[in-house]
Amino acid sequence: MTLSHKSWPVLAALPAPRPLATISDELLAITAREPTSAAAAIAAIGGCLRRYAPEVFTIVRLAGETWTPLVPSGVADSPAVTALSVRTDRPSAHRVARAGDIAIVTAWFDDAPPLIDAQLLRHVARWLSMTIALENAAARVVFADDEATVLRLVASEILTIRDLDQVLLSIATQTLGLLDADICGVLLREGDRVQMRSCVGHRMVETAHLRMKRGQGVAGLVFQTGEIGRVDSYLTDRTISGDFLSLAAQEATRSALAVPLRSHGEFIGVLEVWRRRDSIFTDADVRRMVSLADLATIAIENASLYEDQRVMVDKLREAHDAMEHQVELLRRSSRLQNSLLRLILEGSGAYGGIVKTVSRELGCTVAYSTADGQLDCCEPADAHLAEIQSSVAELSRTHHRAVHTATRRMLPSGRRWWTHAVFVAEIEIGMVSLIGGTEADEAMEVAAGQAAMACSLAHLEQRAASQARNAAFDQIVWDLMEGPVEHRTAALGRAGEMGIQLSGPHRVIHGSFANLTELAREREWDTATVDRSKRSVIRALKSSSAGHAVRMLSLRGDWIVAVVEVNGRADARGLMSTLTTAARESVPGVELHWGMSSCYDKPLNYPAAFREAQTALSGARRLRTGTFSLYDELGIVRLLLGPTGESADLQRFIDEVTAPLTAYDRQHDGSLLITLRAFFDSDCSQKRAAEMLFVHPKTLRYRLDQIAQLSGLDLSVHADRMRADLALRLLEVSANNVQS
Repeated sequence: MTLSHKSWPVLAALPAPRPLATISDELLAITAREPTSAAAAIAAIGGCLRRYAPEVFTIVRLAGETWTPLVPSGVADSPAVTALSVRTDRPSAHRVARAGDIAIVTAWFDDAPPLIDAQLLRHVARWLSMTIALENAAARVVFADDEATVLRLVASEILTIRDLDQVLLSIATQTLGLLDADICGVLLREGDRVQMRSCVGHRMVETAHLRMKRGQGVAGLVFQTGEIGRVDSYLTDRTISGDFLSLAAQEATRSALAVPLRSHGEFIGVLEVWRRRDSIFTDADVRRMVSLADLATIAIENASLYEDQRVMVDKLREAHDAMEHQVELLRRSSRLQNSLLRLILEGSGAYGGIVKTVSRELGCTVAYSTADGQLDCCEPADAHLAEIQSSVAELSRTHHRAVHTATRRMLPSGRRWWTHAVFVAEIEIGMVSLIGGTEADEAMEVAAGQAAMACSLAHLEQRAASQARNAAFDQIVWDLMEGPVEHRTAALGRAGEMGIQLSGPHRVIHGSFANLTELAREREWDTATVDRSKRSVIRALKSSSAGHAVRMLSLRGDWIVAVVEVNGRADARGLMSTLTTAARESVPGVELHWGMSSCYDKPLNYPAAFREAQTALSGARRLRTGTFSLYDELGIVRLLLGPTGESADLQRFIDEVTAPLTAYDRQHDGSLLITLRAFFDSDCSQKRAAEMLFVHPKTLRYRLDQIAQLSGLDLSVHADRMRADLALRLLEVSANNVQS
């Protein structure tokens, strides 16, 4: 568009311009110097033109399709000159000096003489255009250098920073500066959501904890589409959801740009920036964001790989430490186990030795207690032994024990207390306790288990040895009591090999537990406790004050058989009283019945003695004469208690009364048996008996005194009279049977 003559009245009013030579010289001088900046060049040219022709010239620049004045002037403000800023390719067809996007416009008629040479104006325009282009190029170089610096820093951090959170923070910080943004955040994918992992420049706490599904907000849109998301007006844009509009208002955000983060083609997150001012993200901004996103992806992947590697190394280190710990634990466990096994194999593996070995190895107090809570041994001497005893007893009463495993407990004083029950064939026989110590719980637990196993083995070893000896011992006893002659002879030889002397007078004892079943039911004993009670009684019998007289002792079920070295009846009764007291003290409340045979000199006759002991035991149980009875004192009762059809007791009964009288009559041609018979036939009347025998009463009395002296009977006592009468009649019957 050109100026018409209609605009003349306006221009005619303009003041007269200054001399052209002066203007041209000054313009040439300005263009000959190197400007400090484009703004300074424009100001210099514009100032010159304003000084010499303020209402004629103006400088305009093409911005898109619009020419925009660069310097204020009276011409630019006038309606006629303002009309030059039109949306055409050129501001005016004539009187225009243009160079690229810069033009100097002369507000004059087309037919008016030029104020300044057109060639000079074009030179000035080119100079301004080149100055602006150089400055823009320099700015682009500086920006490119800044961008390269940022990318170099990010790349450097990829190689140096190993912590993922630090990498994400560095990426957000560098992106914020390069994009001239106000907020920057890195969101990483977690399943079907993206979670804010690092954020800078935010004002609200919620921004640092953003969590979006697909399609929510700009990041959710990128997550859903996989494409770059750009929003010029966050609050008015309709392409994004309104889930976070209130947060955007609180943060005062206006525009946003988000790019996807991809690793090997897989979506892993979003890099997003926000501005709190009205602005448009250019294609250059998008390109920079994409470049940063690529570097960020590498950095994230590198940091993730490093983190995985670090975690793996930490796990390997932990596994190595754990393995070393286990190896050391196994080494110590093996050493302790070897020590305990050697102790058992050497025959010194009693509970005391085991407890001492474990205590020395672990440096703690070790105790062994029986199943009923009695402390058997403890090493070393502990100042709080009473506390240990009471705690063990209480635990035994409550039966609160873990089967086949060690259990960590605490004593009332606060000390650590490991317990492990000791089992043999699923029967609990005791408990091992480990108190205090500085070893780790694993070591204490393993040691408690090994100590319990060693105690089980020691118990089995002791029981096997005891069973073997007892079996051999029992075999000797029962061969002597029940075996044929050849077995009894062999048993005597084995007894001699075992150091058992059976010379001299001996008696056989046969005993039985009277109330053990009732005690077990009343006290809720198990089978193991009942067996221990029996063994306790046997040990008490052997270790009693009368134990020296016990030559052999055997337990079979509830029956006890013993061979004791004792002769007279009084000594026999004293021995039985001592054994009974010892049994009662070993197991309070237990009662036993005893039967003792008469005295025998030859061990080959022990079967007869054993039968007598059985008869005496039957008398003690049936006649309730007390806890024991002597066969010698049973009298005629033993004939009723003895085995049916057994003639040995009958003959023994006859011989005890009549044998001394028969021997006297044979040696002295006496008549003691006839006198005794006549005394009984006369109803124990001495006068009638004397008349029957045709002797003087004094003679009869003398004979009766001899009979009492030889037989040991008191004929003035009814029981002795009945015993003597019965023995005499049985002798007559047996004599008649022999004659028949």
